[in-house]
Amino acid sequence: MEKIITYHLKDGEENPDRYYLEAESFAEEWLTKTIPQLRDLIDEFLEYRRQQNLPNRTPEACTFELLVLGILLLEHGTEAEALPASWGRMLQRMVSFQSSHPKLEGIIKAGRGWVYYLAGLRHKNTTQRTDLKAMMDWLSATGEDTQAQRLSAWCDTITSSDNEDETITRLIQTAKEFSRESLERLGKYTENVNVFLETEARKSPRRYDAVLRSHTRLEYHLAMVGNAILNRENREAFLKTKARIVILPPCMKAHNDTECQASLTENGELCAGCTPQCRVHQVTKLGEKHGFGVFIIPEEIRGYAREGESEKVGLVGVSCLLTNWSGGWDAERLGIPAQGVLLDYVGCKYHWDSEGFPTDINLNQLLKRLDPSQPE
Repeated sequence: MEKIITYHLKDGEENPDRYYLEAESFAEEWLTKTIPQLRDLIDEFLEYRRQQNLPNRTPEACTFELLVLGILLLEHGTEAEALPASWGRMLQRMVSFQSSHPKLEGIIKAGRGWVYYLAGLRHKNTTQRTDLKAMMDWLSATGEDTQAQRLSAWCDTITSSDNEDETITRLIQTAKEFSRESLERLGKYTENVNVFLETEARKSPRRYDAVLRSHTRLEYHLAMVGNAILNRENREAFLKTKARIVILPPCMKAHNDTECQASLTENGELCAGCTPQCRVHQVTKLGEKHGFGVFIIPEEIRGYAREGESEKVGLVGVSCLLTNWSGGWDAERLGIPAQGVLLDYVGCKYHWDSEGFPTDINLNQLLKRLDPSQPE
């Protein structure tokens, strides 16, 4: 049995596909129940998008976005309200500076962690509120620009209406109901999250990724449903692509960065086949057999794009549970048809384990994402 830090999708089951079946089933049932409950908000938002000449969105995509917003307000409303605007702008500049100066990444990340920590200390006793603008600023300050952009239109629609407070109350109530239902249906896969939050996460409040490491079980369950919904939403566009690429995280390597013999290209690292037991090597061999490319991409990069190629390249992104669904939004923002496959568990040294250990994926699910003959 692999080391379980937070979540584990195998759950000791003989059927490795059981998690995916249960997550997809729950997502479908939740959408069927919730779309009618939020239909008035969805219709108003879609009308707003038509007036602004923005691309249409499905009711399923809209409902998931409302769930994300409700859970953010429920779980991080206090943090968002507590972060002073000046500190938030400082963090946003640091995130931007980090992107343009990769050689200084380590120093900038350390600085981000300290700034966020000190801001939290100064405003520790702030009463929770539901300020939508503060939430969007908080997302940008923590490096989640795509989420902020995606949800800002919802915030504009809600704040311009006459029933803003009522709408926010409805979204938080939807989040609370989802919390109860998802815990019952998916909670067996996240039983270690609270243990991690009470132990390891508390030891490192000044890390730049402290927000990621402190995500609650509810946010893990949101990610599970998000992966299932976004895969279905983007399936048709993905199957129309002429070429397929799989991007894998470095934590799937059998060896550390020093020992790994992968070669660096402009698209990411290419496996050199040095270790047959390495999962990256095995996925690369599958790619040779089934006609898809495989690259290893650093942990901060959640998208793949080359100018002019978005219409013919489909992407399968492999990452941990918490980052996969937001990576799907990143791909949509870049115009790339994408599918997501989840790591069975976390093990990278960047976020979860001081030494790190190889992670794994369900190869059946990977091939299902890539195979046009597999319907949704």
